[in-house]
Amino acid sequence: MLNLKMIGQRIIDMRKKQDMNQEELADALFVTRQAVSKWEMGKGLPSLELLVALTKLFDISIDYLLDSSDVDINDYQTMFMTYPRESVIYKFLHTDHPDKHIKDIFYLLTPKERQVMIDQILSHQVGIKILSLWPYASVKERKYILENVLSKGTDELLTSLYALLTNEERLMVGSNKGYHTYVYQKHVSKKEDKKR
Repeated sequence: MLNLKMIGQRIIDMRKKQDMNQEELADALFVTRQAVSKWEMGKGLPSLELLVALTKLFDISIDYLLDSSDVDINDYQTMFMTYPRESVIYKFLHTDHPDKHIKDIFYLLTPKERQVMIDQILSHQVGIKILSLWPYASVKERKYILENVLSKGTDELLTSLYALLTNEERLMVGSNKGYHTYVYQKHVSKKEDKKR
């Protein structure tokens, strides 16, 4: 059963997000302001044509407008089909422990979204560690991350990453300012400490 109040609230939320008033939304849909008001108060439902027009105008799915069931908080695939991508990514980045759930979302991102997230992680704008992201990054992304880490000379991070590097990535580290020997020695000494 459709929840008209919920649909009305979602129309209000999306209208405000687009910085539109009821009159502007009505003009965009070629309806009266009273029709928009009726929908927003939960006293009526737009026609199918208008629902489709709303989804295009707000860049949302029809499911987002009509489905009253809640989506599981870690079901990013469903969330991407239901809500605007930017809001899903924003919500993910502002969860309590995004490190734990990077595996659930990273593969669903577009290449551009992945790059933006990597840059945010590298610049410490978000609470995700490079080590958490590393297993899910592509070869090209790993190279980009490694080049960035090497350019900053972050020895502690290189030491932590060393065990996860491929032979080719280790050669890349080795060709840069002698880090390979330094990092390798740190890596070996960590292993020996664990054995004791």
